[in-house]
Parts: sequence; structure tokens; C-alpha cells
Amino acid sequence: MARADPLDVRGGLIDRLVVTRAPAALRLRQLTPEDADAFARHVAADRAHLREHLPWADLAAEPEGARDWLEAYATGRDGRVVVAGAFDGTTIVAGALLLHHDPPAAAVELGCWATAAVQGLGVARAASEVLIACASAGLAVERIAWHCTTANSRSRALAERLGFRYEGTLRSAYVLHGVRHDLDVLSLVGAELDGFAQR
Repeated sequence: MARADPLDVRGGLIDRLVVTRAPAALRLRQLTPEDADAFARHVAADRAHLREHLPWADLAAEPEGARDWLEAYATGRDGRVVVAGAFDGTTIVAGALLLHHDPPAAAVELGCWATAAVQGLGVARAASEVLIACASAGLAVERIAWHCTTANSRSRALAERLGFRYEGTLRSAYVLHGVRHDLDVLSLVGAELDGFAQR
């Protein structure tokens, strides 16, 4: 069953140019199951890099798996809200997503990724800023969480640059490729979200 929520991503809310330090202009737009082939090519081209911290990289490196993964966001399965890709022409180079939406708690989780080619160029940050604004305005959330393994120092550093505050570490809380990891938890809450609507 498709979800009915105030974030009208199907209406084109997420489709805009983003400011980054990448050499080409990048457009961030919502991904749908129709993007499965392009998404699978994106993941397969940088699979070793992406799978280091992402649980879905192996699945999404093939069109069938990519379609199933994108379908979960299109239908709102298990609290998934939206996934958006940053496009350099027709090639996806990075992205961000909202998941684990809990309407009664007014909470959601933000995640992002970038290929090795654009890492450090502000692409994941720009995509995250757009989705924070969408979550704040479209989902009326009070809390946005950010989870990353303690080994993923780049992810935690990005979260902190965005203003997320460290809350603690969940020990042995995350399994990736059969290995257990400690998980850092950070968040933006309340008025900390307000500035993103202006970006």
C-alpha cells in the first residue's frame, strides 16, 4: 500500500540544482523504480567503495535488486520516505534518503552516500541539506537522526558539519556484511532544523 503523507515527493518537490564543488552542475531529484537501471550502473561502477559502509550496495548493483530497493521507498515500506540521487547529466554520483519515519514521534532518519569521484566535494552535504529541509517542512518532524558506524569517520564529520549533535554510541548494534559494529547516533532537533528551510 502506498503511503499518504504530507511530503509530496511524487509531485516533484525534490528536483533541483544543488550547489557543490563538483566541476559540473548537479541536479538532485527523487529516484523511482524507473531509475533502476541507472541506479544499478551507479552502484556497480563504485561497488567496492559504496559497500564499505552501505548495506544495500551488493543488492542494488544489479537492476532487479535496484528496482526492489527503490520500490521500497516508492511504496513507503517499513517507514521509508524518499531517496534522491545527485545527477551529473544522466549519471548518478551521490544521493540521500529519509527512512525509519515514525509519525507519532515526529522523527525520521537521514542517510547519504557519495561515489569516490565526488567525495569531499560537498555533494553529500548538499543532498542532505535538501532532505533535511523536506523532512522539516513536509513531514513536520521534530527530530532527525543520523547513524554511522564508529569506523565511518567521514560520515560523522559530515553530520557534525551539518549541525548534528552526538548523543552516544550503541555498542554492537549494527551488522554489516556479517560483522557487528558499534553505531554512533547523532541528531538535529527542534529549532536546529529551522535554518535548513532557507538553504
